[in-house]
Amino acid sequence: MLTHYVTVPAKGNRRIKLNIYPGHYATSHAHVDNYFSMTEMRTDCVMAEEAASEFVKQFRYTPVDTVISLEYTQIIGAFVAKELSSPGRDINSGADIHVVTPQINSNNQLMFPSDMQPYVTDKNVLLILSTVSTGRSLARAAECVRYYGGKLAGICAIFSAIDESGGIPIQAIFHRSDLASYNSWRSDECPMCKAGRKIDGLVTTGGYTEI
Repeated sequence: MLTHYVTVPAKGNRRIKLNIYPGHYATSHAHVDNYFSMTEMRTDCVMAEEAASEFVKQFRYTPVDTVISLEYTQIIGAFVAKELSSPGRDINSGADIHVVTPQINSNNQLMFPSDMQPYVTDKNVLLILSTVSTGRSLARAAECVRYYGGKLAGICAIFSAIDESGGIPIQAIFHRSDLASYNSWRSDECPMCKAGRKIDGLVTTGGYTEI
């Protein structure tokens, strides 16, 4: 059970806080030495709105037609769309911005049903993710946008260990430099595994599962 953690406030908005749990965790792509709990930020409407406001600051002059919310960021995405389209919000003021989430098919590929594809094809798309660690999930999402003919207008993440992807800056609330320590390894290169330390839990886009 997760008990020991450190709370880190965002540099840009100290009302936004991230709980960090040191340990030995396995994700689908790597082993990491910290777990970032996104649950509060993704489910609490007050903190989700604060997070959305931080993202919106970066896109006041960027046309956005659609927000694609991945990794349980739909509440944040809805606040982003609302704030971007609010009166006086420059280029997107009064815009009808849609918030969508792709499905995952049996081949583990992202896809949009036929009735959602018009919100991506030929649209300026803003991606929102919870965490970008290795960049693999982000690359898959960007590929999905391109496949359906969308234009990637920007990338947002609650936490990102990298600064850009495909030449597009990642607008993150928390960065690797904000943390005392954050390391990611391939499973066959993990020093904690080599030292015989058992995995504390599995981390997915939905959260943490103790094992």
